[in-house]
Amino acid sequence: MTPEQLRALLVEVVERAVKAGDLPEDALAGPPDGPLFRPADLRAAGVVADWVTPVAQRWAPALRLAPLDLARVLAQGLTLDRSVASVEVAPSGLLAVTLEDSVRAAVIALVHDRPDDYALEESSARPEQLAEPPGSRPPGDPVRAAQLAHARLCRLVRTAEAAGVQRRGSARLEVLTHVTERHLLVAVADLPQRLHTHEGDPTQQLRAVTDLAALADDWDHPVRPLTADEPVRSEHAVRLALADTVRVVLRNGLARVGASAPERM
Repeated sequence: MTPEQLRALLVEVVERAVKAGDLPEDALAGPPDGPLFRPADLRAAGVVADWVTPVAQRWAPALRLAPLDLARVLAQGLTLDRSVASVEVAPSGLLAVTLEDSVRAAVIALVHDRPDDYALEESSARPEQLAEPPGSRPPGDPVRAAQLAHARLCRLVRTAEAAGVQRRGSARLEVLTHVTERHLLVAVADLPQRLHTHEGDPTQQLRAVTDLAALADDWDHPVRPLTADEPVRSEHAVRLALADTVRVVLRNGLARVGASAPERM
């Protein structure tokens, strides 16, 4: 689920709350403009939320409500939706939203439906238009780090396919529940919004791409059998789908900042 889809869901929740008399009719004007949802802060272990939003804090004054009161109404409505697993409400009114596993992983299908333009603006250079010798950037260059992460994912995809792992439309993507996988899926869903928000700021746009690359480097689950006698398992196909998704998004993100995405380095 992308930030745009989360906003649309929030609008539906507000409409139901107004109809039930839990929110004033002024709320039908919609939540504040601008980004409302961002990925939850990274944690090394434990249960983590997927998205956080300060919408109640930003919107409550216009509705003449306390942020915490508005947050509670929004949280109750969100938890009634089948795509949402849970919502935590902080005393400040900040909402932390955890999606159902299948909903979080649905971004993989979204990327695979739009591999040539996901996270790219119409004015962006296309990946195939960019060329530079692999490894030509100096060590320490943040672009080089993202290029290396992309090349590593390309290698993972190649070796998995050579080992007989197949891409399956029926793969149970909801099994991607490890903390690093959840962070990757949310970062992939957030990247178009993050790049658009920082349009005209190459430093922040590059940081968005390198942050995704760092998450990809932290993900080390096997996408193929590791020994000759180990069979190909269904989880290998699922991880292959994730690896290929992040590869595509990193490639497009690098193109967005004017850099190539070598497949080997």
